[in-house]
Amino acid sequence: LKLQAVGRTFLSCRRARSESIVSKMPSVLKARAGKPSVAEMKAQLNQLHKPAATTVEAIFTKYHQICLAHEPPLTEIHVNEPGINWKSLVMSLPAPENVTVLGCGIRRVLLKQADCVYDSIYRFHIERRDLTVVMFEFRNAYDDPYHHYKDKSFKDDVDTALRAAILPHLVQFKELHCKDSQMELVSHISGVALPWEKSVVQHFPVTFKTLLDAFLNENQIELENIKLDFDENHGYRIKDPELMDKWCTFHRAQAQYRIISTDEAMEQDHL
Repeated sequence: LKLQAVGRTFLSCRRARSESIVSKMPSVLKARAGKPSVAEMKAQLNQLHKPAATTVEAIFTKYHQICLAHEPPLTEIHVNEPGINWKSLVMSLPAPENVTVLGCGIRRVLLKQADCVYDSIYRFHIERRDLTVVMFEFRNAYDDPYHHYKDKSFKDDVDTALRAAILPHLVQFKELHCKDSQMELVSHISGVALPWEKSVVQHFPVTFKTLLDAFLNENQIELENIKLDFDENHGYRIKDPELMDKWCTFHRAQAQYRIISTDEAMEQDHL
């Protein structure tokens, strides 16, 4: 009985102390007593928002690398990321694409090879509750002032920058084909001797466009999405130094050439 009395006294004192603390709190804090904190409310709201673009990019890269790590590469893989609000991401797509993609609801998300003329082009796909599958481009959900997925470069400007980056390769090829240290070359078409200034290096038999398409395919990037900077010598250069190094390495390993005259070059469809 004494222990029970002591316990009741302790609880009543504790309750009185808590009531005293609350009574001394400012009115604003009194109103917030027993409710979620600001940080907790933000965490709850974040679950309703679409994920950050960098988060989705990291997820895409993670599962894309998993697919390519297999031999042969996986054609599809289940994207298991419970913390991602995929519905919110899909509903952020431009209308009416958002409603079309969502359909009857999301069953699961896949990273899957897209139906494309090129191999190994991967995109996120939604498998709906009725088991139909539809592709979507997540970058379209971030068309706002804080992202630059919609920034486009002109095709001809990008072509200029890419050719400028590999110009030293062409110069080196011409230098290797000079005879006896003389500034004279021979046309691979006509066999005519050519002075340096009348000779042109042509990508042959694999065209420059074929090389470029293969590079874009390998790096999962579109031509108009390559960002450019001004270059005082060539007009434009590739803005991303890492991408430029990749392009130069790829070109050096894959390109083949031949020497032709400037007149013969005028009759060619490509250089």
